[in-house]
Amino acid sequence: MHRNNTKLVLAAIRNAGEMSRAQAAEATGMSIVTVGRIVDELMARGVLREQEKENGNQVGRPPRVLSLERERLFCTSVCLEREYLHLGLVDPGGSLWAHEMEPVPEGEFTPEEILPWMAARLETFLEKHRNREMRSTIGVVVPGIVDIDRGELEFSANFRWRNVAVTQYLHSRLPGYEFVLENDTKAIALAEHHFGACAGSRSMVVLSIGDGIGAAVILNGEIYRGRENMAGEIGHIILNPAGKICECGKVGCLQTHLSQRTILAEARTVYPNIDMKGLFDYFQRGDPFAVALITQVVEYTSIAINLLANTYAPEVVLLCGSMLRQNPIFSTLVERNYRSKLNEYMQNTFQLRFESFGVSGHLIGGGALALRHVLDEMCQ
Repeated sequence: MHRNNTKLVLAAIRNAGEMSRAQAAEATGMSIVTVGRIVDELMARGVLREQEKENGNQVGRPPRVLSLERERLFCTSVCLEREYLHLGLVDPGGSLWAHEMEPVPEGEFTPEEILPWMAARLETFLEKHRNREMRSTIGVVVPGIVDIDRGELEFSANFRWRNVAVTQYLHSRLPGYEFVLENDTKAIALAEHHFGACAGSRSMVVLSIGDGIGAAVILNGEIYRGRENMAGEIGHIILNPAGKICECGKVGCLQTHLSQRTILAEARTVYPNIDMKGLFDYFQRGDPFAVALITQVVEYTSIAINLLANTYAPEVVLLCGSMLRQNPIFSTLVERNYRSKLNEYMQNTFQLRFESFGVSGHLIGGGALALRHVLDEMCQ
């Protein structure tokens, strides 16, 4: 009972950012005495702090509010992409205190080559920031289907990896630390839900468009994972059985219409050396091929939004990913077009929003996941 009550109090304070003891009692349904005992215990352990809230317009003594002790709850987070490794230090409020980018070394992108290099870079980062009060749980973010209980990357079309024991390897290299593995789109969902564009919403869906396609769902304030953490694997829904062969081996997956690699592969049948910036430059100049190709991408993005909105009925659909970051006009095109694919009854049921953190969202989400594990362990 005490463990569950402590988890409830911590969750209420963390979700609110700050609140008084009375507000915590109201939010959890506990008595003020019970909350007071839990709060005093957590303050003694350095988890919470209580201070007067500054309010220039208030007459009399300012209220005292509780919040997580930011400078004693730093969590490290790492995100591995095909081209870069990102390393960061995240506080409980979602602020990124350090962010380093390391280019992935040239050569084969295999677990045997990449994981040792990744562990070495992480070890250097931890040593550089050892003066911070970092917790020993580290969030690890990767694209693909992950088994969060075993810490394995089961399949990543982007990496072309299968059944890789990521956290087991990292723990063997850094035995003083625990590691929690998360999918990259789910990490962004956590960051945006707790601290970003969707803060305050109870239900949201994230659609990520970049080298791969993914989605993540938050229902009633929690990540919806589905069986074996499979919820959100929208990139491999077959939309066109007569379409192109996907990296997963099937034909006509959504990813074959939306991922940047497949878009560029098609563009290079006409313009052999073109990149995404060049393709969008041609589009803005009215080149017929570029206009047709980008219009098709916008159409399939709108179809994906329609699919997610009808399936989950969220308050918010949030778009993110490198396609948006590198080509700002793409967001405008989607915003103008997506309603054309919605049925009349869906037109005003949700808001379309765009990511607020960019690539930092992966690190912030990974840090949020690590902190949750830290706080849960404190409640044991």
